[in-house]
Amino acid sequence: MKKINYEILLKAIGAVFLILFVLLPSFYLLGFMIVKWNDVYREVFAHPLIGSKFWHEILRYLALSFRLAIFTVLIDLLIGVPLAYVLVKSDIPGRGLLEDLTTLPLVVPTSGFGFATMLTWTTSYGLTALVGKPIGINSIIPLIKVPALMLIVHVSLTFPYVVRTVSGALRDVESSYEIISRSLGASSLTTFRRVTLPMIMPSVFSGSVLAFARSLGETGATMIVAGVSTTAPIAIVKWEFENKLAPAAFLGALLIGISLAIIVPVERLSKSTMIRHLAPTSLEIKLAQFERKIPKFTRYIRDVLVVLLLMLIVMAPVGMLLYSVVRYWSRDPYTGRIESSVKYQLFGPSRYWDSIIYSIRTSFIASTLATLISMYIAIVTLPLITRSRIGHIIRTLLKIPLVIPTSALGLAMILLWGPKGFNLISPGIWLIVFTHVVFSVPVIVETTVASYYESMLDVYEDTARSLGASLYDVYETITLPMTRRGLLAGTLLAFTHSLGETGATFIVMGSDMTLSTLIVNMVEALALPAAMFASLLIISISLVLLWIIRTLSH
Repeated sequence: MKKINYEILLKAIGAVFLILFVLLPSFYLLGFMIVKWNDVYREVFAHPLIGSKFWHEILRYLALSFRLAIFTVLIDLLIGVPLAYVLVKSDIPGRGLLEDLTTLPLVVPTSGFGFATMLTWTTSYGLTALVGKPIGINSIIPLIKVPALMLIVHVSLTFPYVVRTVSGALRDVESSYEIISRSLGASSLTTFRRVTLPMIMPSVFSGSVLAFARSLGETGATMIVAGVSTTAPIAIVKWEFENKLAPAAFLGALLIGISLAIIVPVERLSKSTMIRHLAPTSLEIKLAQFERKIPKFTRYIRDVLVVLLLMLIVMAPVGMLLYSVVRYWSRDPYTGRIESSVKYQLFGPSRYWDSIIYSIRTSFIASTLATLISMYIAIVTLPLITRSRIGHIIRTLLKIPLVIPTSALGLAMILLWGPKGFNLISPGIWLIVFTHVVFSVPVIVETTVASYYESMLDVYEDTARSLGASLYDVYETITLPMTRRGLLAGTLLAFTHSLGETGATFIVMGSDMTLSTLIVNMVEALALPAAMFASLLIISISLVLLWIIRTLSH
């Protein structure tokens, strides 16, 4: 009997799971467009009654989404690069807390955070009230024609992509170059501009593109603060509920194609370097002389401004949410009406408390199942990434599910597994689970692979195999124990992400509503006090999970 090659078998199992549960849903809409192109073309471009109305709407929604994403990234760079520098190069106290605050927008439920941000900037007792006038939910910024509140929310949710990417690059920069530059009389600013920045430019670009893709696909928080504006991801949700599948699928495929087109080149670029060797011009010499005259105490001003800005866009919404719940707990502070209080809406005739308990149960069941399935797929996938020639390609492809619009992902799942596709899974908790698996697997895989390479496990594995250990023994006794911390941290991150996902869940949930989608429904029903409590509850859960993640990571 021929001996089974367990290494090939394990890699084959990992490949099947990845293709079936992660990559196929991510790319399905692109294939759907090819197969159904005639039907889609007739609906979008040549409808017998409305002509190309849907195409013009798609262009309008995409234009807003692109403007929003572009200006979001510009602000992200202004915030993220200095913050990353402070976190890595500065001796500012409490850097661990600042890193946690930077991570917070990545793990909090977007609908809850969006509602908290809306309270912070639009209410009469919010931050803008200090300068005399709150921001209207439909206020448009002149010239760039972008809703102000939407821009604030997108910046809050995307700047961590720039910070985390640039921080990693700054930690890898060879400090001897910076030391030599300073020893030759260059100021810290000149050193950063002429030495450090060119070396980290690939990471700056990579973080910018990730933030751009994340902004382009953001759904949950945007639905809360959209007002009368409609972005492309919101249009997908709206058209799916109106059973207008052709324009929804076409727009979703466009967004997935855009994500694919920008992520793959960026992954290649991030492996390169952009060190420039330019001869100093007279203007450069004068600029360096000016930078040398800047007082050293300005770096402390920089650090304080960065911290204040971080507190403003991350902690202020959470604090305002807590303040609002206390303020509205027993009665409306303006009218005195008990019917507009948190307590009345939770326990009165509307009984939102029962809905919250049910949605929490649904959220935890779905997130737990999705995370367990994703953890198993990540474990069997690890050898495929670390021990095969195409590992770097697979790792690049796994970036796609992290940045594609979640509303497009939800639509793809309906068209693939749901009643409009193979009809294997009906909308409900199981379709929620398998939808969340798509973006949970990459989160767990990425942290586990990072832990693998940091521990130089390939050396230990090769040594054990050369001494006669089987693949199973090596994997059980060496690989899994030494990557356990990264695996657990990634699992908790995936669970937190799943707990707060909104856009895709809206499309696939059926009657099984999660807490993040319940918050959107509460806001639309104008049950704002109940939405305050639900948002504070789910953000509090995320904060506890973030603390556990940080504890496991150290």
